[in-house]
Amino acid sequence: MKGRPCGVFDVRYSQDKAILRTKMHWALFILFLIFLFTIPLFLGGHVLSLGIIIGTTMIAMFGIQIMIGYTYQITLGHAGFVGFGAYVSALLMHHLGLNFFFALPVAGLGAALYGLIIGTSTVRCKGLYMVIPTISAHFIFFYLVNEVFKKWTFGSEGIECATPVLFGFAFNTDLRYFYLVAVITLIMGLLVKNLVRTKAGRAFVAIRDNDIAAEVMGINIFRYKLLSFAIGNFCAGIGGALWGHYVTYINTEFFPILDSVYYAAFCIVGGLGSIMGAVFAAVFWRILGEGVNYIAPLLDNILGGTAGNVVSSMGLITFAVVTILFLIFEPRGIAHRWELFKQSYRLHPFNY
Repeated sequence: MKGRPCGVFDVRYSQDKAILRTKMHWALFILFLIFLFTIPLFLGGHVLSLGIIIGTTMIAMFGIQIMIGYTYQITLGHAGFVGFGAYVSALLMHHLGLNFFFALPVAGLGAALYGLIIGTSTVRCKGLYMVIPTISAHFIFFYLVNEVFKKWTFGSEGIECATPVLFGFAFNTDLRYFYLVAVITLIMGLLVKNLVRTKAGRAFVAIRDNDIAAEVMGINIFRYKLLSFAIGNFCAGIGGALWGHYVTYINTEFFPILDSVYYAAFCIVGGLGSIMGAVFAAVFWRILGEGVNYIAPLLDNILGGTAGNVVSSMGLITFAVVTILFLIFEPRGIAHRWELFKQSYRLHPFNY
């Protein structure tokens, strides 16, 4: 009965398992879908572009939420795995002529495989000790692209990402690509939401809360940590591939180490241990970044260029301050505030 509106009770196990539990939930979800697929018809290209970037970021955020939020595997190499997925998809289409919709899952699997290779040593570490090997994974990715496989990746020059085509229908406009990203984001969100409610998801949470107690209960710590790492990087690869084919050209400079820090920081801002936290994190990060990009030139004009260094690093300063404020005043993130809001109206009229 926890979390149900007043007067709503579960009488079947299927009701308890359902994600959308009431008629109101279904109605709101259908309205959201109508809004999501209708509003782009009335939006400009810039807003659609922002929506696409939010969607691809959200998929990558699902992955880092699995690793940090559900299994407490701190990673600062997530941008490298995002880039790995983007490169796998680009290479498959460029050199083998593979269709995007076959290359996309392979990109996710490629990033997951890379994660498994790195994870065999990484998951044996705990807490902050995981930071060093995950950062190393990021720079190993750079080395592989720019040196080892330079013949195929074209090194620092970068590689073109072909336009996705399905049965002759090309996703070559922002509107079309928005719908593609929206559908895949919804599918990935649903898959991840269901994953955390499975046996594996409960094992992740048990390891996060107390890995020694989890091992005593018979949970294979190494296996489930490695599985978490692979799933998280699979999401990163999918998000990276979608983003790469949207911008149509990538090189390693598109995946800086600072982005890995942002992924981890905004995962905290959104709320650890919550799929909705990943959604809030992606939306908040990208909209905040858009706001900074809009305000910084205005400040530069007002100050007459006298504070150019401050303005140029305004994004870094803003993101750092926001993260610190959340750590101090709301360490459980935006998702916690969302849960409090839902509880407030579910208890009405007995909110005492």
